Parts: sequence; C-alpha cells; structure tokens
Amino acid sequence: MDREILCRVLKNAMKAQTILYIYNDTTSKDERYGGFVQLVTKDYVVMRLVSLQARASGYLIARLDLIFRVDNGGQSASRAEQLYQLNQEQHGDFAVSTFGNLLVNVLTLAMHQKLTISVYLDQDDERESLNGYVRHIANEHIVMDDLDDNAESYGEVHFELSAVIDIKFDSRDLKNLALLYEQPKWG
Repeated sequence: MDREILCRVLKNAMKAQTILYIYNDTTSKDERYGGFVQLVTKDYVVMRLVSLQARASGYLIARLDLIFRVDNGGQSASRAEQLYQLNQEQHGDFAVSTFGNLLVNVLTLAMHQKLTISVYLDQDDERESLNGYVRHIANEHIVMDDLDDNAESYGEVHFELSAVIDIKFDSRDLKNLALLYEQPKWG
C-alpha cells in the first residue's frame, strides 16, 4: 500500500477518532486489527485496540511497511464506536518515547516495567506469536521468556528486531497471563 496514502488515512482516522481495521499478515488475509489510531510515525502506527465485543483490548504497535489493507468506516466500525462509547470503555494510559525506534522503545518499556506482551514474528516465512516477558535487549537482538496459556515457561526465545511484525500489550488476556505468572504455583 502506498505509504503516503496509508499515513493520510491513518492520520485522518486519528483526528476523527473513528475505528478502522488494518491488515498486516499476508499469510492470513482474514486476520485484522480494529481500533482507534493513537499515533502515526514514519515507520509505525500505534492503535488502541477494540475487541469484537467493542471493549478496550490493549494496544498494538505495527509496522507501516507490512500493512496491505485498511478498512475505514462502514457499519461494523460505526457499531463498535457506538458500543465503545455506550459501555464507557477506556484504554489505560500509554506513553512511550517516539525518539529513535518505537519498537525498541516499547520493548525496553516492557522489560523495565515487567509488562506481559505479545510479539508477532516472521522468521523465515514462519509466523509465530510469543506471549511473555522481555528479558534482555542487545542492539537488534531480543530475548523473551515465552509463556503458555497457563503461564508456564517454554523457555527463552531469541529473535531479531527485524522479525517483529507487531507488538500487543495491555489486553485482558495478557493481564490474565501476568496474574497467573505472579501467583505461587499449586502443588
């Protein structure tokens, strides 16, 4: 998608505070993210995600160069906007430096604040989602503790920053994962 047109559409949606849907995974063309645009930089978009039930669903940081489609407007978005307002939904605060690489800044913030995050990766044309904690960042190399749905560790996963498609955080699922992780194990 043309970068100039994409940025214009995203910035217009941000200004109007309307929900739009982005598609950034060509291997799964029906998968999309919906929400309000919070920030557009030269390389990334930050969205306040809204679930199918029109509930606040955390944040997404996605690379602009991987977005191949944007749906703006329509009945689905209008309905979600209306329900979001009627349910008085709100997203938590999110502030991160936009100086430098936004992905690195978010990963560093997650590491220092011990936030659970979801990182969607493309490694050798294999798509994978990791959920857990950032343990170390060295240049473009990331080390993450990958957790299953019961907050049990799969172990450390090492990957390069260039493999990151998008990052999600502050969703209810990720908060639940953190709660399970922090509890003493039964047994």
